[in-house]
Amino acid sequence: MSRPWLRNFKGKHLSFLLAYLAKALVKLIVWTCRLKVQGLEQFIAIGTSRTSIVMLWHNRLTLCAEIVSQFAPQFMYAAFVSNSRDGDPLAIIAESYPCGTTIRVPYQRRHEALKKMIERLKAQKEVMLITPDGPRGPRYTVKPGVILAAQQTDAAVFPMSWSATRFWQFNTWDRLILPKPFATISIIFGSPVELSHSSRCLAEDTESLENALKDIDFKACASLFTNPQKWPQ
Repeated sequence: MSRPWLRNFKGKHLSFLLAYLAKALVKLIVWTCRLKVQGLEQFIAIGTSRTSIVMLWHNRLTLCAEIVSQFAPQFMYAAFVSNSRDGDPLAIIAESYPCGTTIRVPYQRRHEALKKMIERLKAQKEVMLITPDGPRGPRYTVKPGVILAAQQTDAAVFPMSWSATRFWQFNTWDRLILPKPFATISIIFGSPVELSHSSRCLAEDTESLENALKDIDFKACASLFTNPQKWPQ
């Protein structure tokens, strides 16, 4: 049987330790890198006057908090995180930033997640951060929740992505990427995606969002690489 102090450490403190070690590592890496940002002015201008959602693929999460806290800290951001032990470090990292908060929902309760997303968007206090293929995939596949929330709240949906000249790519379901020190990082905020605002066009809107994110990925990679074989896949 595990010792009581060990159980207490695992339950209460291990998540904090992992979260702050991960945050320190990302901050150190970003500090050494050269960052190029496109589309920021449009995002700030529209986000100041309209309910907004920023969406990015799950494998780009490693830099998300650093990007928004450095370049658009005037907004508060709400990120969806699974209400589980695996999600605890991500929630701790997000909430450690002055502009960050989280919405914790069990993975199995998608309808509850959608309801909370709509409620928070209607309150118009936060920009929502969404990984439309998370938390468990399929990779690069948009799920309908972000579309339904945008339709009911008239939110602007911004695709966002980044790429780096040097990076690690992990053997996770989403093929998570992390830039290496002293890389050049290209960050792009795309223009808002026009949605139909009709439930009958859900498939078309899903395709539009997927294409928008893939296009932003392409632009971020193409600005750094002449050989597509070196792009994150």
